[in-house]
Amino acid sequence: MVLSAEIGSSVPSCPATRADGTNRLDISAYKGKVLLIDFWATWCGPCRKAMPFLNGLRNEQLKDGFEVLGINVDEDIETAQEYLKSAAVDYPMSFNPEGDCPRIFGVTAMPSSFIVDKQGKIRMIHLGFRDEDKEGLRKQITQLLSE
Repeated sequence: MVLSAEIGSSVPSCPATRADGTNRLDISAYKGKVLLIDFWATWCGPCRKAMPFLNGLRNEQLKDGFEVLGINVDEDIETAQEYLKSAAVDYPMSFNPEGDCPRIFGVTAMPSSFIVDKQGKIRMIHLGFRDEDKEGLRKQITQLLSE
């Protein structure tokens, strides 16, 4: 099992639970799309700041084959679910309160975003979030969608 996701490596699977609670997250189901996997928590201010941007970018590019996948790492899923009621996020959400997914991906900062190409390879790892990051993220996504 991969214990750190690196640029150029295949995206690892992780045991997050989908928001509907019915099954486990299957990252391989997104192959053929450009995917941004966003690790976030309710206690992380930059995470909450990134969500509206990621949601807008996702909705703009969805028809072109782009998807955002949120993985919440709060220890209390109910706290995250309550926050999401007011967050207006359209993208798929999963939960991993046990912390297995951040460990498997080698997450070192919050938020951490892993941008995955259509073949399932990690092409960019972005740590943190500031307004200045928006254009670079948009450019990377657009480039990958054109490949």
